[in-house]
Amino acid sequence: MATISLKTKIAIFVMLIIFTCVPLVAHLTLSFLGDEFGRALEAQQATLVTQLAKELDDELLVSQRALVSAARSVTADHLASPAAARALLRTLPALQSLFDNGVFLYTAGGKLLAGTIGETARPGMDFSDREYVRATVATGRPHISSPYISRQPHRHPVIMFTAPIFSRDGRLVALLGGSMDLLKENFLGALADAKVGRTGYFYLFTADETIMTHPQRGSILNRGLPPGVRSLYARGTAGEAVSGETVNAAGEAVITTVKRLAVVPWMLAADYPVAEAYEPVSAVRRTVWLWIVPGGVLIAAVFWLFMRHLTLPMLSLTEQIREIEAAGTYRNVLVSSGDEIQTVADAFNSLMNRLHDREEKLVHLSTRDPMTGLYNRRFFEAELERLDRGRRFPVSVIMVDVDNLKVVNDTLGHEAGDRLILAAAGALQGAFRAGDVTARIGGDEFAVILEGADETAAAEALTRIRGSVAACNGEQAEFRLRLSLGADTAAGPGALGEAWRRADRRMYEDKALHKSGLESR
Repeated sequence: MATISLKTKIAIFVMLIIFTCVPLVAHLTLSFLGDEFGRALEAQQATLVTQLAKELDDELLVSQRALVSAARSVTADHLASPAAARALLRTLPALQSLFDNGVFLYTAGGKLLAGTIGETARPGMDFSDREYVRATVATGRPHISSPYISRQPHRHPVIMFTAPIFSRDGRLVALLGGSMDLLKENFLGALADAKVGRTGYFYLFTADETIMTHPQRGSILNRGLPPGVRSLYARGTAGEAVSGETVNAAGEAVITTVKRLAVVPWMLAADYPVAEAYEPVSAVRRTVWLWIVPGGVLIAAVFWLFMRHLTLPMLSLTEQIREIEAAGTYRNVLVSSGDEIQTVADAFNSLMNRLHDREEKLVHLSTRDPMTGLYNRRFFEAELERLDRGRRFPVSVIMVDVDNLKVVNDTLGHEAGDRLILAAAGALQGAFRAGDVTARIGGDEFAVILEGADETAAAEALTRIRGSVAACNGEQAEFRLRLSLGADTAAGPGALGEAWRRADRRMYEDKALHKSGLESR
């Protein structure tokens, strides 16, 4: 009986592996790779869209708050005539830089008083049929409109931000509007040029499926979404980013992610072509099947390690992104693959760093008074509420009011009044430590929270303030600074609100003494 040599047995075994096991293992491994790669891609795209949606929300809020702040400065004199309204708008260059399609002042009835776009916006034009006018008048609240075609000669799609203007008796008397051109390089228009990978793109659409921004300009203001995107939209209305494979209007298979914005009922969507997204997986699949017969043994030995090496950076990147999302903190992801995955990681790090910087700026803007640099009323009240629930007592509150601010404004002008307010802020900063909560809570009112300070410490603080005021009123002082002061101390939780009110009453009592020609001690 003829014997079979070991070399033959190995050759047969190798052939069996090549023609049976290796194809099966290759098929299973490639299927696993495709699934994991797809999940990782969807996770990355969902994170990217979520972060971009937050950035858009932040930009919308900043623009809206700037408009609301400007609306609060409008007086009856500004509304008295189109000329006065135009003069007011010329003093608002910051708004004009934000709203590239013009800033407008309307009557409560929707008639145009003035605009910043020259002859195109003529006083008396009737805009009462516009949705933004009706919505703002009906609610008395700021509003961001749906997209519409501008009446200006360029006929571009635009949106309008509006803020109500109230009279002293609380009646809505006018509207301040700022318009953004969706085809210009503002934060909305620039979205059309942003890319996912090489050919993927972002777009915005409204709750009624009207396209707002899109790299294909002809699609803007078209209504209706592909069926696959519509099903994702229905699932994403709760606010979470939702991803899935769909077919775009051109018939191309894409990975679509949608995320609802928080500020307005718009949806941010990203389409990443499947062919491009799965290019690394497709390239590996072709290579494996090309070399499986001539290099069967070698492939069998190194295939698992190769696949593991290929997917580790992607899996590591996905895991780090998930950890960042779960922790809710900012940190860079670390990937050193030297390929597209590292490029994605670098882009993600750049995006996260920019978002972190913007968030820090927003926190500063939301907690600080823009004129004095002191804390604002919102931060003061939040800190007061936090301390009122705590256990570190006593806590003292000092109320401060700038005397004769109206007289300075009326006689020397508002710029002099601003300098008086800054002098008061400087006097308070000179009397307290950097860690004390010193806030400007009104036009001429300031407040200080002294944690761990009893009545004696509060009285000493008042003395320091008076000394700081005296130092400010030196020989070279522009005008005499005088502050009305009041202080009170809370001994335990739940008493800080009443202490604040008592300090406020004492401050007004001190002001009354000043008016009568007496000085408090």
